Amino acid sequence: MSFLTPKISTPPPPPAPEPPDETDYAQAAALSEDAMAQERRGRKGRKSTQVAGILGKESENSVMKPTLLG
Repeated sequence: MSFLTPKISTPPPPPAPEPPDETDYAQAAALSEDAMAQERRGRKGRKSTQVAGILGKESENSVMKPTLLG
């Protein structure tokens, strides 16, 4: 019964992808260095968050808050 079904034609194949452009390795290296430097600047280490040194608080507070004790 193949004469009752329509003949299906296959679509043409898609066009081949274009080859990638030549990469500029000097520009890529410069962008990579900039990204790494920006990441290093953005990091906060443990030292930047410490308030006291090894011997405890090193300076006295010049501002005294009044307390409501008693």
